[in-house]
Amino acid sequence: MAQEIIKVEGMSCMHCQLRVKKAVEAVEGVKRADVNLQTKQVTIEYEEGKVNLEDVKAAIRETGYEPL
Repeated sequence: MAQEIIKVEGMSCMHCQLRVKKAVEAVEGVKRADVNLQTKQVTIEYEEGKVNLEDVKAAIRETGYEPL
């Protein structure tokens, strides 16, 4: 299991946090996503070799937020 932290701009409320969490966890191979509204970061646990981080970032963008 691998872990990655992605900074996300644009989140301002619990609704934003839940949207990002749901979108990231929907990416195949992602086992868990913890979204921290205060630090504006999402920590993901995923199966190495099964997840392309660009797919995770694309899922975040589709929710209307910008991964950095």
